[in-house]
Amino acid sequence: MAQSDYTSMYDLLKAIEEVISSADPETRNTLAATFDKYMEDNPQEFFWVIGPQAPALLHHIMLVIDLACRPDAERRQRSHIVRLIHRKPQGHH
Repeated sequence: MAQSDYTSMYDLLKAIEEVISSADPETRNTLAATFDKYMEDNPQEFFWVIGPQAPALLHHIMLVIDLACRPDAERRQRSHIVRLIHRKPQGHH
């Protein structure tokens, strides 16, 4: 059977992870700090982007980049964090 030329989302994610993981620690720390600051300044957007309502590719890209830029000891899964966002009720209340 011939090898497929198909590249999946997971192939793309693995390539991104390898590039970031091979970067020097200072560059990865800068990226990790930027993720943290973005999350602090834009929590609703950040948690939407990594949540189940975001497109699957975007969800995985954000998690892979966030995890890949951190040393193993600092890696953490953000996907399990659930935030309740207070929204104004829709309709005539």
